[in-house]
Amino acid sequence: MKISITARHFSISEETRAYVDNEIQKVLKIFDRIVSANIILERIKDYEYETEIIIQAPQKTLTIHEKDEDLTKSVDLAVNKIIRQLKKYKGHFETKHEKLNDDQ
Repeated sequence: MKISITARHFSISEETRAYVDNEIQKVLKIFDRIVSANIILERIKDYEYETEIIIQAPQKTLTIHEKDEDLTKSVDLAVNKIIRQLKKYKGHFETKHEKLNDDQ
């Protein structure tokens, strides 16, 4: 899986980059068929950050936006949301394939 971390309007430290990468690894534990993950960290104002996570999965693109005053909190909230979406997608994905196998 390809992971891309981008910072807009500020530069992130290696420590922050490692933290974001570690959080995205949690997503892989939920659904292992992810093709790519793009994480965009953006400073909107001096006191607000936005985290955008774009996940490419088979036949689906999942996108999350989350804002907070703290960068790590923004990342945590976005990761929790994308995990919920992936669990829902995984349920639909598995159900669809079970139906296909039952028809054969």
